[in-house]
Amino acid sequence: MCGIAGIAGNDIKKEFIKMMADSLKHRGPDDEGYLLVNLSEKKIEERGGEDTKVSLRHINEPLDFCIDLALGHRRLSIIDLSPAGHQPMCYGSDDKYAWIVYNGEVYNYLEIKDILASKGYEFKTSTDVEVVLASYLEWGFDCVKKFNGMWAFVIYDPEKEILFGSRDRTGVKPLYYWADQELFIFASEIKAILALPFIERRVNEKILYDYLVYGVLEHSDETFFEGIYKLPPSNNFVYNLKNNKLSIAKYYDLKFNPDIGNFSDNDLENFSKKLKELIFEAVRIRLRSDVSIGTCLSGGLDSSTIAMVINEILKANKIPQLGERQKVFTACYEGERIDESLFAEQVVKKTNADWHRTFPKAKELLSDLEDLIYYQEEPFGSTSIYAQYRVMKLAKNAGVKVLLDGQGGDEIFAGYPPIFASFFLDLIKNIKFHSFIKEIVNLKNSPVGFRELLLQIAKLLLAKFLPAKLKIKILHKITPEISYLNPDFLKKFLKRDPARDVVSLSLNEMCYIWFMKGNLQQLLKYEDRNSMAHSIEARVPFSDDLNLMEFVFSIPGVYKIHNGWSKYILRRAMEDLLPELILKRTDKIGFATPEKKWLSEMAEDLKNLLDYENPYIKTHEIIRDLDRLIKRQPDSSINILWRIINTILWMKVFKIKFNN
Repeated sequence: MCGIAGIAGNDIKKEFIKMMADSLKHRGPDDEGYLLVNLSEKKIEERGGEDTKVSLRHINEPLDFCIDLALGHRRLSIIDLSPAGHQPMCYGSDDKYAWIVYNGEVYNYLEIKDILASKGYEFKTSTDVEVVLASYLEWGFDCVKKFNGMWAFVIYDPEKEILFGSRDRTGVKPLYYWADQELFIFASEIKAILALPFIERRVNEKILYDYLVYGVLEHSDETFFEGIYKLPPSNNFVYNLKNNKLSIAKYYDLKFNPDIGNFSDNDLENFSKKLKELIFEAVRIRLRSDVSIGTCLSGGLDSSTIAMVINEILKANKIPQLGERQKVFTACYEGERIDESLFAEQVVKKTNADWHRTFPKAKELLSDLEDLIYYQEEPFGSTSIYAQYRVMKLAKNAGVKVLLDGQGGDEIFAGYPPIFASFFLDLIKNIKFHSFIKEIVNLKNSPVGFRELLLQIAKLLLAKFLPAKLKIKILHKITPEISYLNPDFLKKFLKRDPARDVVSLSLNEMCYIWFMKGNLQQLLKYEDRNSMAHSIEARVPFSDDLNLMEFVFSIPGVYKIHNGWSKYILRRAMEDLLPELILKRTDKIGFATPEKKWLSEMAEDLKNLLDYENPYIKTHEIIRDLDRLIKRQPDSSINILWRIINTILWMKVFKIKFNN
């Protein structure tokens, strides 16, 4: 796991790539490297910096040629800890070679390496990076179709005079870019692009509107920063260094079974058996590491499954990176309804795991808030992000460098309450009235009650079919906080409706949308920033294992929700491993924090922090009414109020410039 950066254009200052890489040091504190290129004269020179582990001239020393391409890399050493893993890395012969800057893990690299070796390729390192680069030389752009894992990389191909970039299928690893007619800039994080003095920090008003009004995030290739884009998941780019042309193309789309299906005990047995095998394999290859590995444990089905699977693998094989006892990490809230430590404790008892706990408080959030916003880079959904931040910090203090997490389980197995609405509408649409009645009767097993189900169905139908203007009128009625947004700003985007594109009335399509088009991408982004803020690699078997996700999306929807149980197929697959209390959990907490309580305790300090004038929010009115606004919120969620607070603080932390 690392940080990558690059800039292509005429007469680039080498200081620029150093500035970009320095801003990414948290992503890779173990090594740094630079490649400086003059394309017309075909001159290439490697340089190093303060943290470089190989012998190279320093980036600040004079250079005797002009630069039109510069690549930078910050390394977090996970596989092959030797200096041989230094990047930018070159592979090939004199007549055919390429350079790479790479961030991620291709977990099936050993299997690909064997294939390449049989074709005559030789390897000098034990890294997956070298395998990725050799794969490109063998298969070209199609190399990514062979990878199972997470990645964001850019390859410089001198023969073709191009930059070839790629991002993994679901967007576990980030890749951002900025381009005009003369320059192309890319980086792992937005802050590396902002480090350049000529990049202006201006708000992308469309994305800000989508977030503030609808709470929609990661649904577009645009970011909150005007002019800065993300390469979408499942996409490659090619940047032609001769004519400065950028082209982006999709290389993968996840297929899903559109049918709700008919339930069969025999099929259930076969599906469950296959699913269990795939989960074990997905976890097993994600234990490939040369550094210490731990596990995030919230106490929910997903993280508990991963912890229990690792425990079974440990019984069969000693894995030095795991130690004698698996290390697990939990965020706890003593005395709070949302506290899940009771469930996490069940896993700890069953596995004899080494349990590490953190107890986030409002005072600590206040102290870390601006750092949290800086590392996240863009406004986020709720304060639950801070709980994850603290778990990552806890793991770092325990000496763990890799964490496995259950992210993606809710999207792939249908764990969220709103997906129940799609399920019931799917049953009606397919005239399965007997199943519909049976599921209604068994709602006691689900995370939703009958009233909540009706509300979710109404929300889904309104989001899908109601005109945007009417939606805004309703939002004004039920969320009066919208009145604290500048009316000119609201009027400007009155017909914009991003919510319509992120809902479906069928279960498997809804799971697909949440998995591939927004919701999971939000969570993966939070996880990436929180883990890398503490120089930790997070691995997510449910989110990026190709075999697992393609199998689960081939299963008819009726096996994901059955007799009221969410994630039914996962429960059946893991029934002989999971503690009974977790296996039969019916509630859905979802890594929550006591948000209302925290904001109430921070209110006075927030009033000072929020004193930042901007053209989108009536800041002084928010400050004036903050206590009342917090009190009127439901205990479970702050929703738009948090989004307003987060937006103001984000603009302040990143010193956003506003048009006159």
